[in-house]
Amino acid sequence: MKRSLDVAAIVLAALLLLAFAALSLRGLIAPEQASARFGVPVADAAGSLFYRVYLSRNLVIVITGAISLLTRQWTPLAILLTATAALPVFDMTVLSSNGVTPPIFHPLALALIAITAALAWRRAAAGKG
Repeated sequence: MKRSLDVAAIVLAALLLLAFAALSLRGLIAPEQASARFGVPVADAAGSLFYRVYLSRNLVIVITGAISLLTRQWTPLAILLTATAALPVFDMTVLSSNGVTPPIFHPLALALIAITAALAWRRAAAGKG
């Protein structure tokens, strides 16, 4: 069972980072389409620029997470994932407070991030990085 949880931590962290990278890169290339899927479409140059800057944070998370994962630094990865869990909560709060129903991927992202963070904390607590 422990081995399965260790593998799950690696696989989920890698998949999460790949998904963040893919969504961020897609949004940097086509911010109008990506922002519409996010819940609030942008239609002008200023909105597109803001959305690109917004997505650049995810690329920083991806790079930091990938370095931690590849070097098997589970405590920094667990801290990063735990902090990252605040992002979908913040996004859902801002969208809801502005009368926009958050897309379903926000709560799904929160669940995936939380599970992955818990598995990373488990590995860190076991003295595996």
